[in-house]
Amino acid sequence: MATIQIRTRIDRNLKKKSDDLLKELGLDAGSFVSMALTQLVNRRGLPFAVTESDAGYFASEYGVTAAQSIKAGAAMQRESDRARRTGKLREITELADLAP
Repeated sequence: MATIQIRTRIDRNLKKKSDDLLKELGLDAGSFVSMALTQLVNRRGLPFAVTESDAGYFASEYGVTAAQSIKAGAAMQRESDRARRTGKLREITELADLAP
Protein backbone atom coordinates (compact mmCIF):
# COMPACT_ATOMS: atom_id res chain seq x y z
CA MET A 1 0.00 0.00 0.00
CA ALA A 2 1.38 3.40 -0.99
CA THR A 3 1.48 5.97 1.78
CA ILE A 4 1.63 9.75 1.91
CA GLN A 5 2.86 12.14 4.57
CA ILE A 6 0.40 14.46 6.32
CA ARG A 7 1.74 17.55 8.09
CA THR A 8 -0.30 19.45 10.64
CA ARG A 9 0.15 21.84 13.54
CA ILE A 10 -1.25 21.17 17.00
CA ASP A 11 -0.74 22.57 20.47
CA ARG A 12 2.57 21.41 21.99
CA ASN A 13 0.96 20.37 25.28
CA LEU A 14 -1.76 18.39 23.49
CA LYS A 15 0.91 16.58 21.45
CA LYS A 16 2.88 15.68 24.58
CA LYS A 17 -0.18 14.44 26.47
CA SER A 18 -1.50 12.45 23.51
CA ASP A 19 1.93 10.91 22.80
CA ASP A 20 2.20 9.79 26.43
CA LEU A 21 -1.26 8.21 26.37
CA LEU A 22 -0.74 6.58 22.99
CA LYS A 23 2.55 5.11 24.20
CA GLU A 24 0.69 3.52 27.15
CA LEU A 25 -1.70 2.02 24.61
CA GLY A 26 1.14 0.72 22.44
CA LEU A 27 0.47 3.17 19.61
CA ASP A 28 2.07 6.21 18.05
CA ALA A 29 0.43 9.30 16.59
CA GLY A 30 0.72 8.08 13.00
CA SER A 31 -1.01 4.78 13.82
CA PHE A 32 -3.75 6.60 15.70
CA VAL A 33 -4.41 9.02 12.85
CA SER A 34 -4.53 6.11 10.40
CA MET A 35 -6.99 4.24 12.64
CA ALA A 36 -9.17 7.34 13.07
CA LEU A 37 -9.24 8.04 9.33
CA THR A 38 -10.06 4.38 8.58
CA GLN A 39 -13.00 4.54 10.98
CA LEU A 40 -14.10 7.87 9.48
CA VAL A 41 -14.29 6.21 6.06
CA ASN A 42 -15.87 2.98 7.34
CA ARG A 43 -18.57 4.80 9.34
CA ARG A 44 -18.96 7.62 6.84
CA GLY A 45 -18.87 9.97 9.82
CA LEU A 46 -16.84 10.86 12.87
CA PRO A 47 -15.85 7.77 14.88
CA PHE A 48 -16.43 9.52 18.22
CA ALA A 49 -18.95 11.82 19.83
CA VAL A 50 -18.30 15.52 19.46
CA THR A 51 -19.60 17.36 22.50
CA GLU A 52 -19.28 20.84 23.85
CA SER A 53 -16.82 21.68 26.61
CA ASP A 54 -17.92 21.56 30.23
CA ALA A 55 -17.85 25.35 30.32
CA GLY A 56 -20.06 25.49 27.22
CA TYR A 57 -22.45 22.95 28.72
CA PHE A 58 -22.76 24.79 32.02
CA ALA A 59 -23.23 28.10 30.22
CA SER A 60 -26.10 26.74 28.12
CA GLU A 61 -27.66 24.55 30.83
CA TYR A 62 -27.34 26.78 33.89
CA GLY A 63 -26.68 30.23 32.48
CA VAL A 64 -23.24 30.63 34.04
CA THR A 65 -20.28 32.19 32.29
CA ALA A 66 -17.13 30.24 31.43
CA ALA A 67 -15.30 32.17 34.18
CA GLN A 68 -17.95 31.20 36.74
CA SER A 69 -17.75 27.58 35.61
CA ILE A 70 -13.95 27.57 35.97
CA LYS A 71 -14.19 29.21 39.40
CA ALA A 72 -16.72 26.62 40.58
CA GLY A 73 -14.56 23.78 39.23
CA ALA A 74 -11.53 25.11 41.10
CA ALA A 75 -13.56 25.36 44.31
CA MET A 76 -14.75 21.77 43.88
CA GLN A 77 -11.16 20.63 43.31
CA ARG A 78 -9.98 22.40 46.48
CA GLU A 79 -12.80 20.81 48.47
CA SER A 80 -11.98 17.35 47.08
CA ASP A 81 -8.29 17.84 47.93
CA ARG A 82 -9.19 18.92 51.47
CA ALA A 83 -11.49 15.92 51.94
CA ARG A 84 -8.79 13.57 50.63
CA ARG A 85 -6.19 15.03 53.02
CA THR A 86 -8.48 14.67 56.02
CA GLY A 87 -9.43 11.09 55.12
CA LYS A 88 -13.05 11.91 54.28
CA LEU A 89 -12.50 10.98 50.65
CA ARG A 90 -10.54 7.95 49.50
CA GLU A 91 -9.12 7.53 46.03
CA ILE A 92 -10.04 4.21 44.40
CA THR A 93 -7.32 2.98 42.05
CA GLU A 94 -7.72 -0.79 42.36
CA LEU A 95 -10.24 -3.36 43.54
CA ALA A 96 -8.61 -3.70 46.98
CA ASP A 97 -9.39 0.00 47.64
CA LEU A 98 -13.09 -0.85 47.78
CA ALA A 99 -12.64 -2.93 50.94
CA PRO A 100 -13.54 -1.03 54.13
